[in-house]
This record gives sequence, structure tokens and C-alpha cells, in this order.
Amino acid sequence: MKNIYYDVVDDFVNNLQKKLEKNIEIDKKEKIMKIENEVIRYEEKDIGFRSFSVPYFVENQTVIEYKGNNKILIDAIIQVCTAYTDKEINAIVEAMPILKKYSEERRENLKNVAIIWRDHFLEENVGLLTSFVRMGVDPKDILAIDKGDSTKHRKEITETFKKLGFQVDVLDNTAVADDILIEDGRKLVKDFIEKRRDKKIVILDDGAIVSRILTLHSYDNVEAFVELTVTGLKRIKELDEKQLPYPVLNVAKSKLKRFITYKEIANTIFTRSIELLGGEKLVGRTVIQLGYGDLGEVLAERYRQYGSKVIVIEPDVMKCIEAAEKGFITFRTLEEAIKYEKSFLIVGASGYKSISKEVIEELDDGTFITSGATADLNIFKEYEQNGCEYKAIPKYGTQYRINGKKITVLGNGRSVNLFDSEAIPNKSNDIFKASQLVVTDKIINEKHNLKNQVELDIVDRWIDESNILEEYYDLYFRKR
Repeated sequence: MKNIYYDVVDDFVNNLQKKLEKNIEIDKKEKIMKIENEVIRYEEKDIGFRSFSVPYFVENQTVIEYKGNNKILIDAIIQVCTAYTDKEINAIVEAMPILKKYSEERRENLKNVAIIWRDHFLEENVGLLTSFVRMGVDPKDILAIDKGDSTKHRKEITETFKKLGFQVDVLDNTAVADDILIEDGRKLVKDFIEKRRDKKIVILDDGAIVSRILTLHSYDNVEAFVELTVTGLKRIKELDEKQLPYPVLNVAKSKLKRFITYKEIANTIFTRSIELLGGEKLVGRTVIQLGYGDLGEVLAERYRQYGSKVIVIEPDVMKCIEAAEKGFITFRTLEEAIKYEKSFLIVGASGYKSISKEVIEELDDGTFITSGATADLNIFKEYEQNGCEYKAIPKYGTQYRINGKKITVLGNGRSVNLFDSEAIPNKSNDIFKASQLVVTDKIINEKHNLKNQVELDIVDRWIDESNILEEYYDLYFRKR
């Protein structure tokens, strides 16, 4: 077996010794390591990097070669080689200067706090979770739950979180419709909370899955939910007020996310869809976009600027009027639109199940479909379960044969910007991750009287008072 380890060989030896709890002898002249009767060979090569952010001061690559069959040793080598090195972690942290500065200035603020965090396993979140540690959270008091998307460095980040001492698990997006997965998630979260009765717990949730799990449980030590997505807010809104046992801090609709972050997300959805279309022509062809909210408004403009004819579908009449007055052709429903428009590409940006079976049956042969949110494309799971002919093409998408017509879903039926990608550059998402740190810090340390309801105004106030927006402006836009 061969694994490439991107760092100096001494660090590989140190990490492997920690993993195995055994001493390793190294002969740098012969370029071999010895663990009892096992021999590992290595070779140092040219500089390289794996992470989204280029590591600082990486001196070389180390190729590890082990020809034995000791499974414990093989697993340990793979884990050590897969996890980011300290220098790679450093590179991510250095690429997020606002997050780093905020956390370094408040090193004791989150002592005796535990974090339940569920989001995508992206490098930016290595920056976020290590910031919690800098602010005093013990690594073993962080439960990092993966949403299950096929992000480019998911394996590396999983092993990195384990290396850092976090509890790591998966609660897939599909859990929202799966009672068995929800029950597994309930046990995971319940066990974590009950073992930390002496800690104040803050839950950061992308999509309100953990929120749903805890609606029937009221733990005295859970301080609040921090909801990161509009989809999550929609799910919370469906709950009876009596079922909401904790305050919900609405970061999803904060001014910062609406005016800064959604532009970055829209860019990544647009560029990833262009990449996946490959040799297809898009200029002059019809793009039907589902939804004209904070994300959809920016995304529609990107496709129009590229040269596409953009049709906007928006059930909310005020948003529909807004799109129409900006020059987009608009319809209130997709069913109505496809009677008049021949779509080349349909892009979901609504955050709910927006494509029906009736629509799919009427689409033209060769139509492409993709989405910025998982919920938009749920209809295709039904086709797969009902015996529809389909073929998944790695690193591209899935082609369905429906009524003799080929319909292609770009990506894996989930958020296309996350499909085999890191999505938003770490430096771009630095400010949004910093806002989550601010809100968590304020929940614990600000004197407030939060009610068991969705709170937005206080989130905007906390962010305004934190100085992170000034840091962001000075960093990228202030004239020197």
C-alpha cells in the first residue's frame, strides 16, 4: 500500500506513534521506519498540497510504502495520511483571519461550553471548530455531525476532526424523511447532552435536523439553537410554538448572510453548474430558475449576465413582481412555465420540493436539472424507488430515462456547489463563520432574556456590535 503524506517525515512519525501508542525507530539514511517487526519505507518528493488553502511552509511530500498485512498498522497509516497535517490546518486557519482574530481575543469566553454542530464537512469548518477550541471549548466537548454531502475533502476533514479530538458522526440530509435515522440521531444527541450536564450547550444546525430531534426534549443545559439556513427556518416554522423548547437564533436571514454570503453561494452554484455542463452550450438558451429569494435573486442575474434567457418561478407575489420589474420573464408555478417555455436547464433555489412528477413527465429530451438545495430535487428519489431506468456517472451526475426521454441531474441530487467541491473559498466564508462565533459567544456571555422563539433582530445587533464587519471592510476594501 502507498499513501502520500504532505509534510515532513518527523511529523508523520509523531502522529503515527500517538495513534498506535508505540515507539517508532527511524533511519533517515535508509529512509525506513521500524515498529517492532514491521518495516515502513518512505520517500521525500517535491512540494505539493491537498487542501483548498495552500499550506504555509510545507517543505516536501512524503510517500509512505508498507507491504505488510498488519491491519491495525494499515488503518493507522491511512488515518494519519488522510487527516490534514498541522501545517495544513494552519493554512486553513490563516486563510480565515477574522475568525482567527475574534477567537484569539476571547480565549476564555467559552470555557465549560459544549458544542453540537451539524453542517457540511468543508475546510472552512475546520477554521470554525478550531476557533471554538481557541475560545476554551474542550475538543471532546464538540460533536461534529456531517450532513452527508459529497464534498471534495470530506474524508480528509473527517479524519482531521477525529485527530483534533472531536466526536464525529453523520446525520444525513435524508434523515428528515427517515424515522429510523431520526431515532439514531436522537440517541446520538441525547447521549452527548446527558454526559455533559455540567456544560452549557449551544447547537449550531444547518437544516434544523437536530432541532427536530430535540423538539420533544427540554434540557436545562441547552442554551439555544443557531439556525444557519432558510430551509431550517421553514422546518422550524412548521413546528407548534409549544414544541420549541429553546430560543432559535436566526443567522440564516441575518443582514450579513443576505448581503454578503448569498452572493458567494450563488457564485459557486453558477460556476459549478457551468463546469458540470462541460461541452454544452448555455448562451442564448433557456434557464428556468425556481425561487427568487436572497440566493435566487443573485443567481438569476448571474445566468442572465452569462447570456442565458432566464425564467423565474416564484409563488410569492411580491418577489415575483420584483423579478418581473427587473426584466425577468416570470411565472407563479413551474407547471405553467413549461407550457410556454422550452427549458434547457432548470435550477432549484427554493429550499423545498419544487419539481413535481407532472413537470418531469412534460420536460423535453435532453433537459438538465440541478439545484442549490437538496429539497428541490427530492422527486428523483421517488423515480429511483419506483424502478425508473437511471445511470449515475461519477463526478458528473445521474441520467434518467423517463418516457423515452433523457433527463440529466447534474451533481448528486443535492446542493450542486458542494458536489465534489469545496464550494465557497475559505477567505470568502470567513466572515459568515465569524458571525456564528459571535452569536455563540453572545448566547453564553451576553445578559439577555431570549424567549423560545426565532430571534433575528438581536442577531443583527450582536453582529453589528462585534466589529467583524469593520474588520471585513478594512481587510478587503479600505483604501491604504
